[in-house]
Amino acid sequence: MSRFGDIDLRLLRIFTTIVEAGGLSGAQVTLNISQSTISTQLAELERRLGFRLCRRGRAGFALTDAGQKLYDASGDLFAAFDRFQTVTANVSGEMKGTLRIGTVDAMISNPDFDLPGILGAFAERAPSVVIELSIDSPDAMERSIAEGSRDIAIGPFVKQGRGTSITYLPLYRERQAIFCGAGHPFFGRPQVSLADIRRQPFVARRYLHRFDLEIVGHLQAGAIVEQMEAQAALILSGRFIGFLPIHYATMLSQQRGLQKLTAESETEYDSSFFLLHKKDAEDNVVLRNFLNRIKDRSSGLPQT
Repeated sequence: MSRFGDIDLRLLRIFTTIVEAGGLSGAQVTLNISQSTISTQLAELERRLGFRLCRRGRAGFALTDAGQKLYDASGDLFAAFDRFQTVTANVSGEMKGTLRIGTVDAMISNPDFDLPGILGAFAERAPSVVIELSIDSPDAMERSIAEGSRDIAIGPFVKQGRGTSITYLPLYRERQAIFCGAGHPFFGRPQVSLADIRRQPFVARRYLHRFDLEIVGHLQAGAIVEQMEAQAALILSGRFIGFLPIHYATMLSQQRGLQKLTAESETEYDSSFFLLHKKDAEDNVVLRNFLNRIKDRSSGLPQT
């Protein structure tokens, strides 16, 4: 078997794409190359390694034990390679490598934080940097920053509980209100009481559900979701009420019936958004450039 360091990284990336796509046919769409070419490159990787990585055929695609171990290890290898590129970029002053960004969902409708514009301005300034953008929960993103598998995370981090290894930079505040869908009994009513709200099935995001329930004095959520689109779908069903960002609900209401509920006491609140990064990454030229693009388009961060 060839030494591991001699294996073409490109073949390893193709292999990980096959795994994450669930097989060769799924990888064909992602890689935009023919299935026969993918099969040939996978066979070449197996030849160089000296062992079989997967079983493929009529029974479907499945990793061998050796293939699973290689896939698990490849993530560490790619992360180390990305860190190496970041170091060389910092030394040379060039912006290259990969910037791994995580956000919560439903951010693109926020007029107070122009995420698409920020990403576009950064890509224009750093065309050689690959942007990896993913959507996740605040807890998962905070953990990934602490572990070093993401460079930046943006979201409503309530607990801020990862110790002193993470920098939390305040960005903006997002207004939340309770909404119901067109089929709900509350729809069309000018005002509802808190007692009425407490009697209705309530849907909440997992990372905020205890906080949301406490505001209205609700004892238990009728549904718990991970992401905003699932929460909006349940509210639009007409069977649930729940908090949504006002900017996101306004966008949805242009397509479907949504109504903000007004109670006899204040139920709206502001959710604080932060940008997270590792403290030892403050001298990263790529990260610093991204922070400056945020500064160009908002007032939440100081120029660096």
